[in-house]
Amino acid sequence: MTFRLTPAMSAALRQGLSPIAPLVEVELPGYTVRHLVGSGEIAWGEKVFVGLDQRFGALVAAGNLQDGVADEAPEWLLTFAPPSDVTAATLASSTAQGGRVSGWLAVVDRATGQLLPEPLQVFAGELDYARLRVGAGSRVIEWRCVSALEVFHDQEIGARLSDSWHQMVWPGETGLANMSGIEKTSYWGVEKPPSNVASVPSGTLRAAFLDRIQAQL
Repeated sequence: MTFRLTPAMSAALRQGLSPIAPLVEVELPGYTVRHLVGSGEIAWGEKVFVGLDQRFGALVAAGNLQDGVADEAPEWLLTFAPPSDVTAATLASSTAQGGRVSGWLAVVDRATGQLLPEPLQVFAGELDYARLRVGAGSRVIEWRCVSALEVFHDQEIGARLSDSWHQMVWPGETGLANMSGIEKTSYWGVEKPPSNVASVPSGTLRAAFLDRIQAQL
């Protein structure tokens, strides 16, 4: 996953004086939670992100963004510490499933206390499922959030390397008409297949890459 900071954000971070503000927004039925990961309060336009939500408490952890593999979409693990049994039940209820989840990486201008334009969105997705974890003197709700790409897996929507899909996009273009059984091969530690062994007229065996080296000398 590759992200690009704005010039203003890059310049501020290079100076080492401007703090980073991770922002998380969760849209639940009838209520939107806007968390600043950490403590404090910061405004972004009409939105206000806080370290402690009056209704749902604190977002105590935001895990690393995990890239998806094969048919799995990228995911994000968020951990909440709800202040009561009622709010814990709300966060873990089936009605919360599918709630829209967004994450941004922002940089604060220390001189003004405002966010530098424009916060970088690093996640867009939804709540997949919630899990209640109870320990000694603790109770948290873990949310597994999946990227918006998950819907493509659920509905089997997406570009395919096939003749039918190709012609659906470009009708009459038959470049893939005779394609079948294509398998992509990845070579470990090299950019292309290793050189093979070739036979030369003298009857000896030498690696082909040695021939090429000698030809360049």
